[in-house]
Amino acid sequence: MKYVIVDHELNKDIWASKKALFEAFYGEFYNFIKRTENGLKDLISHNINCVEDFYAYADYYADGKENCYAMGFAFNKYFLQTMMDGSLDKQPETVFIGYCHKNGLFTDFINFLITFFAWWRNDEGCTVMDPYNYADNFYVSGWAALVDTSKLFYFTAETVYWWHSYRVKYVLEHIPGTFLSELPTEGLPKIRIAGYEFLGWYDSEGEDAKLLEDDQAEVAYGKIKRKDFYDYWGSEEKKIKKVYIENWKKVDPE
Repeated sequence: MKYVIVDHELNKDIWASKKALFEAFYGEFYNFIKRTENGLKDLISHNINCVEDFYAYADYYADGKENCYAMGFAFNKYFLQTMMDGSLDKQPETVFIGYCHKNGLFTDFINFLITFFAWWRNDEGCTVMDPYNYADNFYVSGWAALVDTSKLFYFTAETVYWWHSYRVKYVLEHIPGTFLSELPTEGLPKIRIAGYEFLGWYDSEGEDAKLLEDDQAEVAYGKIKRKDFYDYWGSEEKKIKKVYIENWKKVDPE
């Protein structure tokens, strides 16, 4: 039996696991860097000669540093264009986030990243609301955005810092689009995908599709419904009192 998730594609917007998403996202980032001017030279200068080396460089202690800082220091200029009044639409294709946005890659995941970043920074105590110091703004620091993205993949709910909130601990194990159950190989199992409600297996992908009652069909079409997306940045950013201070203390070493 062949299994299809309607309106979704494995390894494009849903992934077999958190590890699979990590390898897809950082694999795409690695290839993006290689294509840019001086990118290959930069990779080699950090002893990165293949994508597996790049995966290892996202580690917590890579290059003798801690907190996933190595990835941020080395490759933040390729990840995000820093801007005070940022948005995905303003990111150029010359940086990875802009490239992905313009080409429809990792769309749901990147939107989730922006919210995850704000949650992490708030828990970290970096954000001061009045005067507002921009620490929870994903676009203000490519270094911080890349470092915390690496932390998202490195940490688990059990290994994350004690002071992190439940919401951060939860999403570390429930990144939207990642399977929480095994990929189906036989029968009509109830599948679990983070951020989605599983509606069942159907005989077609159309509106008139009927629920399958047995596993005799050649193709089983699984339908899922997004259920718990919360756009923290879009919802909360408008409520924040912003006081622009020219010499505000930045929270990263860029």
